Amino acid sequence: MSRRSRFILIAGIASLPALWLPAGREACAQQINLVNTRGIDFGRFVAGTGGTVVVSPAGLRTRTGGVILLNSPSAGQATFTVSKSNNGSNKAVIISLPSNGSTRLTSGSNSMAVNAFVNSTLGTVTTAGTPLSVGATLTVAADQPAGAYSGSFPLIVNFQ
Repeated sequence: MSRRSRFILIAGIASLPALWLPAGREACAQQINLVNTRGIDFGRFVAGTGGTVVVSPAGLRTRTGGVILLNSPSAGQATFTVSKSNNGSNKAVIISLPSNGSTRLTSGSNSMAVNAFVNSTLGTVTTAGTPLSVGATLTVAADQPAGAYSGSFPLIVNFQ
């Protein structure tokens, strides 16, 4: 008998202050807003003998190993909008994603690792309301217990 599970990663909303230091001028603090408009959703699947579920920044879902993907219309990438709160000129910012092993999804006492985060902009966006898409890889153990798994991941935004 196969087990059916729904695994969802919910990315948190963040508003992060950043400090921009222009050459030859005084320090000028600027506020960067990072708004989560959609959480990454790995969708429904059967763990089987284990493997991975990969969601790309474009929202494509694939698998490796013995994981069996089930129909999941809500599966897809996380999306964010990057902007700044004051009226100054738009600046480029660097987006840093979590390192491998630092993010886990949990359901009760059960967990799964989320690794290989990747974004749609190769790390740099502007503060002009740029959309940012994030994908990742979920590692699924053989016979992973069924459940609604959730968690969050940090994004670090720094002026370039």
